[in-house]
Amino acid sequence: MPLGTTGRRAIPPLARLESTFLESILPVRAFAHLTIQHRTAQYRLEGFFSAWIQGVQAHNRVTLGWVMSIENTPRRHIHTALIAAVPLDCTHAASFWQAMVARRSSKLAEVKPYRPGLCGIGYALKQLGSSTEQIQLSDNIPFFACTGGKSQFPTNAGQRRQQRRIRAQLE
Repeated sequence: MPLGTTGRRAIPPLARLESTFLESILPVRAFAHLTIQHRTAQYRLEGFFSAWIQGVQAHNRVTLGWVMSIENTPRRHIHTALIAAVPLDCTHAASFWQAMVARRSSKLAEVKPYRPGLCGIGYALKQLGSSTEQIQLSDNIPFFACTGGKSQFPTNAGQRRQQRRIRAQLE
């Protein structure tokens, strides 16, 4: 399969560019494709995702950042790139999602170590700029960036604590 294609749909140039940039400044550790067995409202899917992120963080004892998109076809599912200071336990992450959403099915989560250069973030961002765009980024992503500069945006005490925690994990 040629670089930049997803089987059915090519990754748009804007998503590919953004992927290259984000890969160059962020420690992306895993890519996940998360589905559910039955139709569900988007807010419930987002709730599952939030609980999953908290569980993956707790298991790995590390703060996570993420780039996530929700796609509605063929049925509602999530693509996400996980950002962390250290490699993540992908087997646990997949098992944890499955335990949360449907104990009987073994094909609802695929979590793999991230492979730079394959445009994984671009795959998650393939809706970028479209009318169906449902892309979300964690608030803490700037704290993972290896840009070396200090932010010009004001932060509160909680954000500064999180930034110190992430910086310590990156060292």
